[in-house]
Amino acid sequence: MADLFRATDLPAGGFNLINVDNDDVSVAIKDDRIAAVAVTGSVRAGAAIAAQAGAALKKTVLELGGSDPFIVLADADLDEAVKSAVIGRFQNTGQVCMAAKRFIVEAPIAEEFEKRFTAAVQALTMGDPLDENTFLGPMARADLRDELDGQVKATLREGARLVLGGEKVAGQGNYYAPTILADVTSDMTAFRQELFGPVAAIAVARDLQHALEIANDSEFGLSATVWSGNEEIADRLALQLEVGAVFINGNGASDPRVTIGGVKKSGYGRELSHFGVHEFCNVQTVWKNRR
Repeated sequence: MADLFRATDLPAGGFNLINVDNDDVSVAIKDDRIAAVAVTGSVRAGAAIAAQAGAALKKTVLELGGSDPFIVLADADLDEAVKSAVIGRFQNTGQVCMAAKRFIVEAPIAEEFEKRFTAAVQALTMGDPLDENTFLGPMARADLRDELDGQVKATLREGARLVLGGEKVAGQGNYYAPTILADVTSDMTAFRQELFGPVAAIAVARDLQHALEIANDSEFGLSATVWSGNEEIADRLALQLEVGAVFINGNGASDPRVTIGGVKKSGYGRELSHFGVHEFCNVQTVWKNRR
């Protein structure tokens, strides 16, 4: 990235890339040359950095964790919704902040969705991430895999049904089997916590209103996806979801033209588009009296 900036007309020093540890981050935040701090990371990391920045009176933008709902209403195009669900959950082995995590499916189609979704996930190829035929690679770190496995096992003890996977893959690399948990309820670990890996949690909603209640019953509020054949209903539902971004009949995406950011414990402030630029601008008022 630094090389790309050097190839532009940006003045020397306009972009700097520095690898630092936690202690050095604290020093940088206190430095008078630093005017603002943006964080992409966990809730714990965001809270710690925001506290330090607040003590130094530095503006912050926090893009933190999420437990993003993927709502499938009874009138949705099920084939397209399943394709979207597979990509939305398992792309980059599920290690995406805006990845779909809680799949909230209306009761009339819940059984058929689970059947098709399971078949599609079973067809995914796991292997060398440098192989173009591979869809699922390893997780970033061993401790993250251990944490995810613990969340899965806790959810199963709490009463969820294991549809697929649910275990570490033996051998070299931090691989975790693509996993589907069904009959997940709001008091379970997979519902309350962020699952940062290849694990999908399915909850069944009685109707549209129940789907909305399930979706909003979270301390997170990053993004959401809605699948429906009725645009008016989807629009109305989107406006009631407590998240920073809603994607209708399509996957969540990061586009420089569209602002992204969260509410609740998913953070505050916005990235991308002109809203993201304005986060790092100071508004100045000039009042001129004319005689």
